[in-house]
Amino acid sequence: MTMYVITHKHFNYNNLPISYVPLLVGADFNPNPDNFLQDNSGENISSRNPSFCELTGLYWMWKNSGEKNLGLSHYRRYFSKFNNNSELFITTLFSGNVSPVPVKKLDSYLDDFDWVVVKPQVGGKGNLWEQFAHFHHEKDMKAVRNVIEELSPEYLSSFDYVMDQSSASFFNMFYTSKKELDKYASWLFPILFKVEKIIDISNYDSYQKRLFGFLGERLFNVWLYHRKAKIKTLVEYNSELVNRAWAARSIKNDILGW
Repeated sequence: MTMYVITHKHFNYNNLPISYVPLLVGADFNPNPDNFLQDNSGENISSRNPSFCELTGLYWMWKNSGEKNLGLSHYRRYFSKFNNNSELFITTLFSGNVSPVPVKKLDSYLDDFDWVVVKPQVGGKGNLWEQFAHFHHEKDMKAVRNVIEELSPEYLSSFDYVMDQSSASFFNMFYTSKKELDKYASWLFPILFKVEKIIDISNYDSYQKRLFGFLGERLFNVWLYHRKAKIKTLVEYNSELVNRAWAARSIKNDILGW
């Protein structure tokens, strides 16, 4: 049982809990001074990392990992043990820090749930489709819908439903069984690879070229909704931002409704 910590560079990994294993993505071109596990071994899409982001790590996990249970986190974003933001804020205010949830605890959740995912967040004004259109290129989401209609038409109504919601579980973060991951990845990557053939991103800036990572975040929610998966949500946190001052500001903003 492993939580793979996706990274593209060196980070302070010495304080991670047991079974948190760094995985260097984009290993075809990113240096690896810490001798992390790399996403360019075995069957892989490491070379696509500039546009697929952490999904090259997800692909590697799908094709090369043999754990019973496994998950994806980031070098700075982790699951907390908390179910809501208030618990995270108050604990951090008193302790000054917070630790990633132990893998043993994540395993225990899978006794009752199919997936552990990030507590849904609002990503902007309007619904998910409108949010994507504001920050990215709407034509790309239209292409995704067309591909779903072609490859997985039974998912189309679920896609439309999810895109009409205002919040989603972001960051492509999860913990689940390998069996569930295999089902998800077998659905996700054919869609993304088909979209990749349709959309020309050569003139996109470096941020917009991360397109398939952004699409994966939305499609993950479509998958979960359509499959009627039993979900446990946890609050994620950015380890580079969490401290008492951050917690105090967050509590104040919650009280004032900001």
